[in-house]
Amino acid sequence: MLNINRRTLLYAFGVVSVSPLLRAQTAPSRRAAVAKPGENRFAFASEQQAQRTACKLTSDDSAGACSIFELGVPPRSGPPLHVHHREDEWYYVLSGEFLFEVGGEQSHLPAGGSIWAPHDARHRWANTSTGEGKLILMCQPGGFEKFFDELGKAPSLSTQNPSEMHQLHELHAKYGMELLGPPIFPSTPPAQSNSR
Repeated sequence: MLNINRRTLLYAFGVVSVSPLLRAQTAPSRRAAVAKPGENRFAFASEQQAQRTACKLTSDDSAGACSIFELGVPPRSGPPLHVHHREDEWYYVLSGEFLFEVGGEQSHLPAGGSIWAPHDARHRWANTSTGEGKLILMCQPGGFEKFFDELGKAPSLSTQNPSEMHQLHELHAKYGMELLGPPIFPSTPPAQSNSR
């Protein structure tokens, strides 16, 4: 007869009972996630944020794999220098021309261009064209829509008020990011700057 000690038996039962639960939590959704033009799949608290960062695929839609956004970016506008310690980001230029600075390297991208910004790489970007530009942004893993939702209720990223700057630094830290410096165009109007 096989001699099995109690610890081995408990371990085996634990693995057998937990394994189906782990598979259930990581199983991808079997449903399509559809976002028609002008639609948002995430209910942002701020209508302005919903228009600026339309969420086309939520973390819930992708079982946590990614979130995807369509960003409307005014001319000479973009986020300050920052770093994500969690998310990798992929950008695709739909319209306009953009300057990206990722890890100290500059890339000028017209419509149809794309760039990968891995986590822990300092980066910023700006719409260098004279009209509104559009980007597709994929964040991996998902969940970044929650940051954008809170950002829509936060002080402007161009604030000089120390108390408001402290709030912004705390918000970024909550989502595994750090603000490191100014945007490419420091004169970006307050209502138009946005961290991505």
